[in-house]
Amino acid sequence: MVPTRPSRRRFLAATAIGAASLMISACGVFGGTTSEAAPSGGPATLEFWTINLKEGYTPYIEGAISRYEQQHPGVTIKWVDIPDFEQTQSKLLAAISGGATPDVVNMTPFILPKFAATDTIYPIDELTQDAGAVAAEYVPGLWDAGVIGGKAYAIPFYGSVSALIYNADLFEKAGLDPAKPPANWDEVFAAARAIHDKTGASGFVQTLDDFDDAGNPSDILAGQAGVPLLSDDGKKATFATPEAVAHLDQYAKGVAEGWIDRTSVNGGVMDGAKILAQGKTGMVFLGPWILRWLKDNTDEQTFKKFKVAKHPEGAGGAANGFLQHFAIPRAAKHPKEALDFARYFSGTTLELAKQAPVLPGLASIAKDPYFQTTEETKVLVDQEVKFYWPKHPAVAEMFAALRAEFQSALLGDKPAERALQDAAKRWDELLAAGS
Repeated sequence: MVPTRPSRRRFLAATAIGAASLMISACGVFGGTTSEAAPSGGPATLEFWTINLKEGYTPYIEGAISRYEQQHPGVTIKWVDIPDFEQTQSKLLAAISGGATPDVVNMTPFILPKFAATDTIYPIDELTQDAGAVAAEYVPGLWDAGVIGGKAYAIPFYGSVSALIYNADLFEKAGLDPAKPPANWDEVFAAARAIHDKTGASGFVQTLDDFDDAGNPSDILAGQAGVPLLSDDGKKATFATPEAVAHLDQYAKGVAEGWIDRTSVNGGVMDGAKILAQGKTGMVFLGPWILRWLKDNTDEQTFKKFKVAKHPEGAGGAANGFLQHFAIPRAAKHPKEALDFARYFSGTTLELAKQAPVLPGLASIAKDPYFQTTEETKVLVDQEVKFYWPKHPAVAEMFAALRAEFQSALLGDKPAERALQDAAKRWDELLAAGS
């Protein structure tokens, strides 16, 4: 059965790996990265929160915790799994006010800015004298996602990066070489037109998504068009430029003429995947996790048509990335020990990656030969990744405004220039309000 889309909370908690049915084995060697002194050896209980990972991932998490406890006598890790990412913020606020704050919290990048702005989580440099050395251990684009106002507030856990997933059969029917997929966005638009003209299918789906914190609109502007979203001081929206207008005009033209699938306007991530599975579009731009979903939801002959390649190069210079990371609340009872554990746990992702296609936060793990074994894993580590979203407490409201204006432009209700100007005006209001 092909679901229309997975639950929102599973999608985010697993960084869109589409692997609810994958059981993560606790076997194998789990690495550690800490250069800090081990916890003092005195009795300590660290409360560790994750987001909706208990179902299917319990052996992996409990195995890693057990190893840490064995390496640190006297330290006990109390694991608490929050069933929904939306609950993380409310539960953490309640825990802080109630005096029962966890020590390590799994956060998403659109929650982190709210806690950084209220100074309720530690900057990393307050917990270690080697913050620069710690930063150097991680994939730069994932580390930067936790840097707000020049300070790092989080340890990357794992992430995902956009890739090009395409139907080789439709490429051949359109006279395109499946061995040479589009490498940039001019080629994407040209290939999309050819696919539509020769086959009647749409050329691609690039959904704006139906949730406020969806990152595709920022990828379209910053990643594809290369337009900065905010001024250097973070106080003004800067994306209403001629370059952005021209790029959004292409999208509006594509939707009007049919070579960009209309699902892009109102659909979600899995709506695009479903259309690809049905052979109704030539390309989607998702993490390589989608290949496993396609395998589970198409027959063998259909699945053979799907190929993966690097995300087309945009003017932004890097592929759009998303991640999960760890933060340390200021009210944590054992903050330095918590940092040690967070860094340790970020070093457990090789075994996770062998079961589900994720990008490890640690650069050393990303260099492991395992990631060169398949095209599915190579695209995770062979392209530069960047977190393009604005790191602001009102990111959900900002994206809601941007998505609504994109929809107006793609539906032809507004010229692209006006839509971007209206979105920038709303962003400026939110930035001025400071929340």
